[in-house]
Order: sequence, then C-alpha cells, then structure tokens
Amino acid sequence: AGTDHTFPFPIDIKLADVGGPSAGLMFALGIVDKLNPESLTGGKFIAGTGTIDDAGKVGPIGGIQMKTIGARQAGAEYFLTPADNCAAAAAHVPDGLTLVKVDTIDDATKALQKIGKGDTAGLPRCTKS
Repeated sequence: AGTDHTFPFPIDIKLADVGGPSAGLMFALGIVDKLNPESLTGGKFIAGTGTIDDAGKVGPIGGIQMKTIGARQAGAEYFLTPADNCAAAAAHVPDGLTLVKVDTIDDATKALQKIGKGDTAGLPRCTKS
C-alpha cells in the first residue's frame, strides 16, 4: 500500500518496469526540476537511487552495486547515493563514476546544482568506511 498526498498541481508518473520505492528520490528530483525554470543538472548525465519519506529523508535501497554498474554502463558520470548505502557502493565503484553521498532531498538538489555548474570539488563523496 502506498501513501496518498494532495498537491496543488497534477502529478502523473508513468514509467515501465519500475517497481518498489527505490526510485523515490529520482522521481522527487524530477518533479523539483520541472517546477524550476532552470535545469538542475545543466545537461549532465546523473543517475541515482534512494527511497524518500515525507520529510525529504533519503533512505537506503537494495542492490546498490548493480545499480551503479548499470548507471555507468548507460553513461552516467555521477550517482546520487543514499548515505546508508555509501560504504557498500564505494567498495566496488565502476571506473568513471563519482558517488555523491546524499541524506536528504535538499542534499541531492544542492549536489545537482553544483554538478550542473561544474563546481564538483566540494561534493560529499562516498567512502568505503
């Protein structure tokens, strides 16, 4: 069962072959991007995963290493990674993929803005420990 919310505008997300809550963060960021006049990503290829709750907290997901591999194979250079998945994801990072640690939707939004502007030096990164 899901949670129902009332928004001041219609939201209709249809994406084949997506099940479970692990796309919550990326769906939420897609909505934020549509509500802003400027692109959050600046056209950069950014992937990510994570559940999201009503307070904007990003939660861990299963199969993080397979998701990072798939994202890199598809061309992503950055991967928004739930903080609680960072150590597991960092254990086997695909070459050319930067794991960006996010704990909230605000963290993720700020990271997207920085990546979009090419200001990536201060991004929070995932480490093995």
